[in-house]
Amino acid sequence: MRDLDWGQLRIFLAVHRGRSVRAAADLLRISHSTVSRRLAELEGDLGARLFDRGPDGFVLTDVGRAALPSAERAETEILRLQREVFGQDTRLSGTVRVTMSPIFAQRLIIPHLAEFAALYPDIRLEIVSTYALSDLSRRDADIAIRFQEKPDPYLFGRRLPRFADAVYATPQYIAAHRFDGEAPTASWIGWGDGEDMPKWVGNTPFPKCSVWHDCPDPLAQVEAAKAGLGMAILPCFVGDHEPGLERVLGKPPYQDRQGWVLTHPKLKETERVRLCVRFISEAVEQHSRLVAGDLSAA
Repeated sequence: MRDLDWGQLRIFLAVHRGRSVRAAADLLRISHSTVSRRLAELEGDLGARLFDRGPDGFVLTDVGRAALPSAERAETEILRLQREVFGQDTRLSGTVRVTMSPIFAQRLIIPHLAEFAALYPDIRLEIVSTYALSDLSRRDADIAIRFQEKPDPYLFGRRLPRFADAVYATPQYIAAHRFDGEAPTASWIGWGDGEDMPKWVGNTPFPKCSVWHDCPDPLAQVEAAKAGLGMAILPCFVGDHEPGLERVLGKPPYQDRQGWVLTHPKLKETERVRLCVRFISEAVEQHSRLVAGDLSAA
């Protein structure tokens, strides 16, 4: 049996966590064929099957279950070593991987990153635009923009302003529908709940309006609302600037979320990471009134 390498263990763990070759490829940012090939090589080297392939995805065999704890321990030690080495890096060069939601990236922060690139031309930014929650302890990213009341206690970061949400539709849609009373005609663009009256509707300013169309992606919800499919809950920094949309019946923001720029404590002294965290925080702070739903800032 040939010696195992870290690349093979990464494939094994990614397939286990994603339950499919495609999900593992997306997680590792490599091709589907590479995952399949490396997994076959690993099973060939071990002389045993690690997964059963079934309708519910890849499930560990007895051999796979026995190998999993050792693979996870090896991952923990390798990631610890990477963080410790990377954390000692004081150069203003290299790559910084930043993960954030697509709507935050496209509508708020990316225009500022050109300034960062001009200030630090030897730092390469890798923007991961996703709604998935990246695991900073596994180095899925160096920096994450998150919205939660309290970040995980093992993370280090800066508090951003609170981000407000309001309800938006086109002026034509608002004029043509009733939003209050016992029989409202307006409807929500839903988030894929598959229900006419999901729980979140009851917490909105229009709790008697039902969901009719579904569109789980926030950026697609913007376009759906502009097309007149219904009303949508959008971040104020998006809805208040979007041509063709306005707040339904002039209602103020009705909910907000705490924003954070986060990194792993081992990386906070890495100069390029530290500078990027500070830059993003200060860039967002420039828009504090906008993200809080202050219409005078729109």
